[in-house]
Amino acid sequence: MTTIAELRACLAETPILPVMAIKDLDESLADIDGLVAAGAPVIEILFRTPEAPAALKAAKARHPHCLFGAGTMLLANHVRLALDAGADFTVSPGLTPALQALVAASGLPHIPGVQTASETMQACEYGYTLMKYYPSEASNGPAVLADYANIFEGVGFVTTGGIETALLPAYGAVRNIVAVGGSWMLPSRHTPGSPCLLRQAEIFKAARAAAGG
Repeated sequence: MTTIAELRACLAETPILPVMAIKDLDESLADIDGLVAAGAPVIEILFRTPEAPAALKAAKARHPHCLFGAGTMLLANHVRLALDAGADFTVSPGLTPALQALVAASGLPHIPGVQTASETMQACEYGYTLMKYYPSEASNGPAVLADYANIFEGVGFVTTGGIETALLPAYGAVRNIVAVGGSWMLPSRHTPGSPCLLRQAEIFKAARAAAGG
């Protein structure tokens, strides 16, 4: 089983996290095949549609060395479906005591969603050191997290919500942002001439290096 430290290291190495909403199973699997071929080591599948568990299970069978996360964990049923589908980790947009009990019992690494300092403090009390910051662009994520870097030592964030290629340097320059996630890099949305996934990772990491991180 993957540990949270291994997941964080994998995200840091390739800091672009594809986040997928599943509608058509075949089209989604084609996107996943393309992402893995492009170098994506970690993919999050949102459990917002009935097709999501089947997509994750099929994707894991096709690409056993890729880490697949089950996103939008809200209820006990979501966590059970994630386990049954073979998820390597889970992600939630927020965190409640009830959800914390469920994900802790699952045994899977979990990335809880936070936004405020109080939410981050609560997640720290539960022992989390890797969190999701959402929605990022709507709340000026880079500026907020640059401040959080001075407060929450050792805590890393995966940012999602409104991010696109042009914003990667701003996110890469913030030392506690481990990775950025979204759907802009999916093969089905690829714009001719736009940088490939690994090139986007290089843009992020170059900004980190330039900022001295």
